[in-house]
Amino acid sequence: MDTEVEIEEVYQDGVYDEEVYSEESVIAVHELVPMRRAGDDDMEHIADMTDQFSRTIDPILRMYNAAMSATTARLEIIEDEFKYRKLRCPIHHIDTRLKSAESILGKLEKKDLDLTLSAACNNIYDIAGIRVVCSYIKDVYLIRDRLMAQDDLFIMDIKDYIAEPKENGYRSLHMIIRVPVYFMNKKQMVPVELQIRTLAMDLWASLEHDIKYKSLYQGVVTDFSDELKECSRLIYEAEEKMEIMNRMIEP
Repeated sequence: MDTEVEIEEVYQDGVYDEEVYSEESVIAVHELVPMRRAGDDDMEHIADMTDQFSRTIDPILRMYNAAMSATTARLEIIEDEFKYRKLRCPIHHIDTRLKSAESILGKLEKKDLDLTLSAACNNIYDIAGIRVVCSYIKDVYLIRDRLMAQDDLFIMDIKDYIAEPKENGYRSLHMIIRVPVYFMNKKQMVPVELQIRTLAMDLWASLEHDIKYKSLYQGVVTDFSDELKECSRLIYEAEEKMEIMNRMIEP
């Protein structure tokens, strides 16, 4: 779920809130990780010493894992409400992923950022990632709206790759949110990336990744880009037709 997302504004109730961003959104690493010396925050230095690196990054990953769990719990509450009301649940299943220390370091290098924990926490917004897979396209937007209605979440960015798919045919709705995580002495707003998509979109994305991976590492020279993009278009057309059928029978 490595998505390049450029964050420009932070919104609270739909209004840009600079004060909230400056005071709550910046993650103060030194309050979370005891530092014996300034050099301990240098990821390039500690990456050479695996044990030390793991110990240093562990509190950070625990924080993101807590944010991921808290967000998953919110989604499960939405699921439970639909089941309690004996309505069709918009969520088919939920997958989670926490970036590894090595992956975080690699992304910092790719973005040409300082190789520090502070740079990672305040510039990489998909350390904690959640994929929500729905049955129908309308379910994707229903989940988006339910999350946006929760006033203790901060919506940092939304990219609608369903309405405007990527050049390769990829479709999904991406959200970057900040979730409150409570520590013993403070509250920290921790970013979590959500990818909300349908079963069909998830199937296409998985197979596209598989085909591209095999082509790259098996030395296949054939370019399947046009075929994959056409498959995405056909799948989306089928989804729209099935959504019309469902709309006719679902109250």
